[in-house]
Amino acid sequence: MPDSVTISINTKTLEGLAAADPEVIVEVIQTIPFRQTVSQQTIRNFPGSANIAIPTPDGFPTWLVKISFSKFDAGAGFFFQPRQNASPTFAVQATRLPGAWKPEFTALDSLATPRFADFLKVISLSKNVDLKNGPPVGDLSVNYDLLADAAQKQGKMALLNLFAVLTDEQDPISHAPWFNHVRKIVGLDQERFIAEVEPALFENVQTILQGLNGEFKGQGFFTEPPSDSLLHIGNIPPQYGASHNLQTMITLKKDYEQGDLQLTLAFLIVAGQVVHLLDCDMDENRNLALHSLDIVKHWFNGGTSPVSMHEYIVEDSAQNSGGIANIDLGYQLA
Repeated sequence: MPDSVTISINTKTLEGLAAADPEVIVEVIQTIPFRQTVSQQTIRNFPGSANIAIPTPDGFPTWLVKISFSKFDAGAGFFFQPRQNASPTFAVQATRLPGAWKPEFTALDSLATPRFADFLKVISLSKNVDLKNGPPVGDLSVNYDLLADAAQKQGKMALLNLFAVLTDEQDPISHAPWFNHVRKIVGLDQERFIAEVEPALFENVQTILQGLNGEFKGQGFFTEPPSDSLLHIGNIPPQYGASHNLQTMITLKKDYEQGDLQLTLAFLIVAGQVVHLLDCDMDENRNLALHSLDIVKHWFNGGTSPVSMHEYIVEDSAQNSGGIANIDLGYQLA
């Protein structure tokens, strides 16, 4: 038996890169036969991996290894018996803590084409953009690179996240990306965008809803109770006068790997003109039984964090790209 136990820790972000962190605390706790702290080490400028050496214990205890990051969540920890395994290796998949990260956006005129070609076209037409919980965005084509308020930045991240999913996933009726239906953005918040869309999107969503027990059964589509529509009316920007102009509203959900995508379509008549609005959002919780708990939580925190959605999206990209995400989201987290 060696004189020491060497614990090897290797951490990866959800996009498959080393989870470097300014400060990591590794705590080793004996849980059997009685609870006590065996070791606690603080690692500054953690590069993503480390080896922790601890003297070999007497007896046959069980140890718990807990890893605390300043910018990530590493889960509950790992149990092992040091007398049976003196050189354990733990692989940790670390998830970003939303409050510890800030976006660094690619300038509008530097967004890569052809991926962002449709996005740039829509932005050029988005002249009057509301922000649900913050200062209005106004002309998005002019102000895109100037948005400085925290709520504006979160709305911008949410827009880019949703663009990524709506570009990479297809409308099963048109067989084209969902985003192809978007004409212009009219509202943002940290988990959604509101947009004027082509009438075909309303028609296609209606067709899918009518076929949930037929043609589209078993494809992961579902809906929500009509009473939940009240949650979406408040997201419609004031200029559309939803309280008296709204005619009907329908909702389609799809459980994609990138998150629970929701497409809520509103049919309005504004000043004699028909308008179709899309309220598009994603939830971090893909368990339907727990979605009501998410709603209660969102009343207090303002909604799904765009950083959480970033994690779903890059994880999906990594799984489809040989282990390292290669998706261009139009921003980086720092």
